[in-house]
Amino acid sequence: MTDNTIYITTLGDFSIKYNNNVVSDTINRAYKPWNFLAYLTINKDKEIPSSEVSALVWDEKDESTTRGSIKVLLHRVRTFLSPLSNDSRFSPITFKKGIFTWTYADRTVIDYKKFENLLAEASLKSTSDSRRFSLYQEALSIYKGDFLHTNKSTWTTGIRDRLHNAYVNAVCTFAELCYTKKKYSAALSACERAMYLERNDERIYYHLIKSLYLSGSQREALEKYQETTEVFYKEFGITPSDEIKLLYREITKALNVTEKSIDLVQAELQESLGNKGAFFCEYEIFKDIYQITERACRRSGESAYLCLITLFSDIDETLTPPDIKHYNRCMDELKLVVQEALRRRDVYARYSLTQYIVLLNDVTMENATLIAERISRSYRRIHPVKDVKLDTKLAAIDVSIS
Repeated sequence: MTDNTIYITTLGDFSIKYNNNVVSDTINRAYKPWNFLAYLTINKDKEIPSSEVSALVWDEKDESTTRGSIKVLLHRVRTFLSPLSNDSRFSPITFKKGIFTWTYADRTVIDYKKFENLLAEASLKSTSDSRRFSLYQEALSIYKGDFLHTNKSTWTTGIRDRLHNAYVNAVCTFAELCYTKKKYSAALSACERAMYLERNDERIYYHLIKSLYLSGSQREALEKYQETTEVFYKEFGITPSDEIKLLYREITKALNVTEKSIDLVQAELQESLGNKGAFFCEYEIFKDIYQITERACRRSGESAYLCLITLFSDIDETLTPPDIKHYNRCMDELKLVVQEALRRRDVYARYSLTQYIVLLNDVTMENATLIAERISRSYRRIHPVKDVKLDTKLAAIDVSIS
């Protein structure tokens, strides 16, 4: 039986399919004809006056100046559509008395409309979890890319943003649903795919890490966490959220629940002899080490100090860097200095975009000051350019709390 339905794809590349014949803007990138064709099909239920087309295609409000161009445009678009059918009666575009219409509106299906309809049904309270799971799966499979992603016309922006936000929200909601149904691989697959389309939303990173963790790939989850913190520091200039940090702690605890022999445990704990200088760790681990050190100092009476090392602009002395990439290079240089300047017993972590936090064990105030000064001198030697300043602040660990 012949399928008379016309299928319009807008999520990703723009294409039109009819009876297994396809025309696409990837074959011919002529912008104006495809922009007009996309606008006409998206507004398939409306009548489009030629003045609107003039404004759309040529940014010209007076259609009389573009009358000849409109005829050429119409001819080109009809030529683009000709491979869809050999039937001379097949005529998707009607142009009468200065009005354009999409002839087959009643049998044209547009992918983004179906995407939105599926999400709308999934959001209904009356929809069962099993049905909701299927709806999200189908909706996410339809979203192959942002709406008309190569079309930069202003009319596409609002639709594109709306659909993109709906997609990201759907991925997160679907992941949560997968957790309750223990379908962790489905959540992982959705998150991995979403990473190709959205790399700026922290929620996607969170669910990707959590999906890896729940599916049994704890080591990979930790690696992804470390990769994520680097992305947020170096590309966005922000620290990960508390939610991701709590997830990190949960994963590290989970790695230690499997029963193993004492020899195997010792082998895992053994630090490589090749590691020199201070111990670098994630800030969440640093907090645990600090609390252990605090308890030890309270019991033994020994002293320990915190040292906060901060880079800031030499021009305006602000803690907000004017150039994230530049500050990242400076922080990489500073990390090497701290690593070599401290002792093996000392611990440090990255605290923020422009700060490292150091724990100096078993030192006096005088020695802690000397260490801080040594770090400043060493950094200035490898970074003599006075575009940033280095500030160090010391504070003794407070053991007065009972």
